[in-house]
Amino acid sequence: MPPGNEGGTDGGSGACPASDPLKTGLVAMQTGVSVDAFDCQVLQWSAYYKEPDPMIFKAIMYVESRFDDTSSGCTTPPCGIPNGWTMAESGCLGLMQIVPACGDVPGDAGLLGNGQPNMTTDSTSSQWATSIFNPNINIDIGVFGVSFNRKQMMQMFPGCTTDQYTMMAVGDYNEYGSTKSCTQDNVQYNTGVLAAYDMYCTAAGYPAHNYSP
Repeated sequence: MPPGNEGGTDGGSGACPASDPLKTGLVAMQTGVSVDAFDCQVLQWSAYYKEPDPMIFKAIMYVESRFDDTSSGCTTPPCGIPNGWTMAESGCLGLMQIVPACGDVPGDAGLLGNGQPNMTTDSTSSQWATSIFNPNINIDIGVFGVSFNRKQMMQMFPGCTTDQYTMMAVGDYNEYGSTKSCTQDNVQYNTGVLAAYDMYCTAAGYPAHNYSP
């Protein structure tokens, strides 16, 4: 994901819908977390950034963190370690494994006054509301990243379909610059995302998009 400076946590303040179109009733076996635990935030931020398929973000979360909201990953920081940051702060964080060290934080969400991430993982702490691990903030940044990628793909590769742009943007979310055309994207990553996506669509009775090449 590239740097961005728009968005922010205000976009996710809307109420959850009366019925959840993403509800699967499934649990992630690796973590024991309900796959549906963060549907409100997914729906809110997908609408805010005008993303056409909110279910794809549930699939991304499965691949990235198995729905563990305090997950930390990336043994090698993707954007290096900024001056004054720790290794932990520079890695991949939370549900969507976002990387604040790359500068991809809309509205400085989840950052402290010094520009470094708020690494609070205790949901009972007064600092949790602004933590980079807080699902509302983490999903905001993740959905923003895909949305930003989509806009870039549309400029770089005009004439693709909406669903192609989704896969192009999702592939670049994992490896920025991996998309080469409407039909050449990050196949390895996208295959894993689509396996989870198809399972969740079936369980929820959700109208799946056709992401076939």
